Amino acid sequence: MKKFIFNIATLLLASTTLFAQPLDRSIRPKAGPAPEVQMGTAQSFVASNGMKVFVVENHKLPSVSYSIDLDIRPEVQGEMAGYQDFIGDLLTAGTKNKSKDQFNEELDMLGATLSISNQGIYMQTLKKNSDKLLSLCAEVLTSPAFSQSELDKLKKQAKSGLAQQQDDPEAMSQNITSILNYGKNHPYGEVTTEKSVDKITLAQCKKFFETYFRPNVAYMAVVGDITLEEAKKQIEKHFSKWEKKDVPVAKYPNPKPPVGAAVGIVNKTGAVQSVIDVTYPIDMKQGSPDEIKLKVANGILGGGSTGRLFQNLRETHAWTYGSYSSVRSDELPYGGSFSATANSTTSASDSSVAEILKEMSKLRNEVVPDDQIQGVKNYMAGTFALGLEDPRTLARYAINEKKYNMPKDYYKNYLKNLDAVTAKDVQEVAKKYIKPGVAYITVAGDKKAIAEKLKQFGPVTIYDMNGNILKDEPSAPLPSNISALSVVQKHIDATGGAEAWKKVNDMTMVMNMEMQGMKINITTTRKAPNKMVMDVTMMGNSLQKIAFDGTKGYMSAQGQKKDFDDAETRKYASEANMSEELGYLDPAYKLALKGIEKVDDEDAYMVEVTKPNGDKVNEYYNVKSGFKMKSEETEEGPQGSETTTSYYLNYKDGKGGLKFPHTIKQSGGQMGLMEMNLQSIEINTGVKDEAFK
Repeated sequence: MKKFIFNIATLLLASTTLFAQPLDRSIRPKAGPAPEVQMGTAQSFVASNGMKVFVVENHKLPSVSYSIDLDIRPEVQGEMAGYQDFIGDLLTAGTKNKSKDQFNEELDMLGATLSISNQGIYMQTLKKNSDKLLSLCAEVLTSPAFSQSELDKLKKQAKSGLAQQQDDPEAMSQNITSILNYGKNHPYGEVTTEKSVDKITLAQCKKFFETYFRPNVAYMAVVGDITLEEAKKQIEKHFSKWEKKDVPVAKYPNPKPPVGAAVGIVNKTGAVQSVIDVTYPIDMKQGSPDEIKLKVANGILGGGSTGRLFQNLRETHAWTYGSYSSVRSDELPYGGSFSATANSTTSASDSSVAEILKEMSKLRNEVVPDDQIQGVKNYMAGTFALGLEDPRTLARYAINEKKYNMPKDYYKNYLKNLDAVTAKDVQEVAKKYIKPGVAYITVAGDKKAIAEKLKQFGPVTIYDMNGNILKDEPSAPLPSNISALSVVQKHIDATGGAEAWKKVNDMTMVMNMEMQGMKINITTTRKAPNKMVMDVTMMGNSLQKIAFDGTKGYMSAQGQKKDFDDAETRKYASEANMSEELGYLDPAYKLALKGIEKVDDEDAYMVEVTKPNGDKVNEYYNVKSGFKMKSEETEEGPQGSETTTSYYLNYKDGKGGLKFPHTIKQSGGQMGLMEMNLQSIEINTGVKDEAFK
């Protein structure tokens, strides 16, 4: 019988080959009709406390996940901006009956996940442990601890993170884009600052939780090895004490789209790249008839590596590693947004903006070929179908339709509606939502290199990273009796005077900093006239050591030692001076007074220093006090030119009648902004020459 079936199959194959017509590969196969989405159903019920629960059974694995989505519109955070980000960590830091350690130990024993944000909760565990997990969650919701010590720790961590962002162009871009799109009096436009973190109180965090964490505004998705009846029993058993309460719906002014193109720059001195964003708010609700059409249009413009922006800015011009666009829907009026981004080389910043605007205009004005539209639709259909393999997606879709008042068959008809999108539809939504002429063009980059070139696109405004407008004032006129040498001399006098500095034969300075929660010590020892050793240690182990004995030197890290080459020897010959400014008095250094500029809203003399080895550094000295406030030094690195900026703060008395900055903030390279604090100074302790070998 098997042989008979085999012979039939062979005969059919042969006949197919015999009578087949040659394949014409120049003819694109016609797309078949869009398949109807065969979606599983999410069963639902409303708990006695008002929580809306959606259950999707999936018995393939013995686990269950629970996610709670709060349908809330909270108030603007105002002077305490950032406090809502602390809510989740405060809630998972123990309860009135369990310490943080006890709470975490119980979670670990269950092998469970429990994470909380200011918008909801996510939990997952094995089915056999699900009751215990829900009991822990219910305890959090009904008797949270809200520890002041935990809040203090979170505030310290937040301020450390903000310090790192001060030198991050991506963070600069994100802040200014949010502020321009939505305004500071809108929850999407608020920016967390060190000042706002300092003002956060435990009482405000408690108030937010007690006001908005209520079951009657909660949607719960239960997915996994569980039945509807089992879910009902669990929810009533564990959450019946979670009390419902009227929840306020905050109101704020609707964002206003720009009336014309405008350029906003956040300065990153010496940046070799510019973070560009062409953006504006849009009014696009979830489930809108235009939503799918606009996503197709966005896919053509910049939805991925096949998008026009990527192909233009990267593949054709090589100005960037990638350029993309996105559209975001939101339930609030003009709470959505359009964004077209690129991280461009500084020299091509204006050209990159021009090409982004050109591609936006092209999408509006020219009909998109059918093959491009079909390619995007195929990708979107595949992504949608892949998502349906996750049962949690079904629950999320069911919640979305209910929460956002979407059509009940929105997802069931998704593929059919996607397939129906035409070239005419794409052009219509492009003309409606893609608006190059009325966009905010935000650029985080080197102001001096880009500002003038960007004026062609609209009026240019300079901002700090918190959205405050900075006056781009010309340098103040220089007094006739001031020279670069006198400015340097004033700093020397302010820090103790040349005679006091000349009495220093050796000096050991210890500074520390925190990185990723670890304490790092930087010990620098100098000995006159030009010996230096710097050792960077963590937990007693040396991470990096630099030593210069006056004629030669080396650098060691991770057990590897490298002797200085000629260029490095010349560099550290000047670095080893007991005082940089005393070294600047040597005729081998060339000084030029360039003007007066603002540093932290204070006037500072800018002095360009050319070192004996040819390196240049810009030094900024406070006009009133004489203290050095900032340094900028540009060097060639693996990624091209890199500028290191150092800020010198909090000058105080030290040993020998000298004054030292007790805080140094330094930015540059991959580490972001580093803050180093002075711990101790020892002077004239008789350091031996062997210390520099």
